[in-house]
Amino acid sequence: MDNLRRIGRIKTVNKNVKRTKYQLKTHKSLLVREEALMDYKIHQSIVNNNFKSAKKDYGIFFTPEWVVDFMINLIDVDKYIIKKDITILEPACGLAQFLIGIKRNQPLLFKRGKLFGVEVNQDVINYLTTLNIGNNIKIIKDDYLLWQPDLSFDLIIGNPPYGIPSLSEHYPIKIDNTTKEKYKKLYETWYGKYNVYGAFIEKSIKLLKEEGQLIFIVPATFMILDEFKRLRAFLCQNGGTAIIYLGPDVFKPEAEVTVVVLNFLKSNKFVHRLELLEYRDNKIRAINVNTRWNGEVVTFETEHTCMIESICSYRLGDIYEVRISPRTPEIRNNPCITKEKPFQEEDYLPLLNGRNLKCNEVIYKNFTGYWIKKGDMKKLRGYFGVPHIVVGLGFRGDGRIAAAIDERCYPWMGDVYHLLRKENLFNVQFGTSDTEVVEYLNSDYVKKYVKDKYREITYHLSITQLMNLPLPNRKEWEKIKERKAL
Repeated sequence: MDNLRRIGRIKTVNKNVKRTKYQLKTHKSLLVREEALMDYKIHQSIVNNNFKSAKKDYGIFFTPEWVVDFMINLIDVDKYIIKKDITILEPACGLAQFLIGIKRNQPLLFKRGKLFGVEVNQDVINYLTTLNIGNNIKIIKDDYLLWQPDLSFDLIIGNPPYGIPSLSEHYPIKIDNTTKEKYKKLYETWYGKYNVYGAFIEKSIKLLKEEGQLIFIVPATFMILDEFKRLRAFLCQNGGTAIIYLGPDVFKPEAEVTVVVLNFLKSNKFVHRLELLEYRDNKIRAINVNTRWNGEVVTFETEHTCMIESICSYRLGDIYEVRISPRTPEIRNNPCITKEKPFQEEDYLPLLNGRNLKCNEVIYKNFTGYWIKKGDMKKLRGYFGVPHIVVGLGFRGDGRIAAAIDERCYPWMGDVYHLLRKENLFNVQFGTSDTEVVEYLNSDYVKKYVKDKYREITYHLSITQLMNLPLPNRKEWEKIKERKAL
């Protein structure tokens, strides 16, 4: 059986230029032992049965044992073991899986370290005290995002909660508005509908000592979504960032979430350094190294994505403005819109949404139940009165973008983007018709490009992703179609 391995760095000098190469450094086997697997299953059963409300309200995910061991194997143990004082922290520790994992995998580090866990839920803490976890682990009851310790840490490791904090039933983490406002004031990376795991990353980096290490398993969404642009900038300015892609299956069937391991080194020597890696078949493979990262979105490269990008002279955002349809709260509160079927239906138009949009087809039926007078339509959005391309926010069943031209100029709501031609020099030179652009957007070439570029990180397109999509002129589109069948 293959051993799990971890990245080791070797510095080489070639023509006076330093480069970093990667080798796979063999460590002891991290295959899950039967007794560890049994402990994991027992604890998971207890959490699932006894702490259901805590799991739901606090965004708790029980980490598979192999992931715990994999992450512990990323610790730079040699660096810490020679230190006199070693401080280790697991935030939102739950059942202290990572601290216990250090005890199991790195007993000398466990013995020499001062270990701390922070947990907000008293019921979880009460259960944790019944376990034989070691006298040198100190469990602190507090909200980690509001906790103010008087020390910093060499190593912070764990699995922070995931979710947007709100009392609304639509969001998983139940946080009152007063606490949420405190979070917003405390965290410089907070932006838009921020997911709390981003605040956990910021807080942890601030608690690290210089040359300290942060190892978190988190959703991959921070790599590409606009809500995390401040977090990406924060990461690149404070040290070196390694992202190890694990994919969408780690937490199934408990949760549908694509995750990565963030391995961060707080060091002025590695600011603006980004390493993108992938863990597959018990091996870590380096995908890309960027020593000038400024917080841009983090994407993957394949032969196909490079081909598309090398041929296309434009990005979609060069040619089109991208707008999004009014959302449901705006529609509900608009006095021009009614839910009652109008008596004189010929004077009204139905509001369309994503269900009305197929690849190269708009279905002009009322699936939403909302109506608006034809004369009031432009009050909702001025561009509803002109033919234009509409694009679905979510991917269709096989991962395809759905685009069509709304020739009949209907009003829309919900998860639909609207592409409006810009009047600029780019458009004069572009030369591709909207019909040809729709053909391209619905093609297998774009489907594969998006899949290769973003993997399974999200199941919908953000405005930034759409605007950054390579776009060919007419001659370039013909050149793409001449390439081998996909």
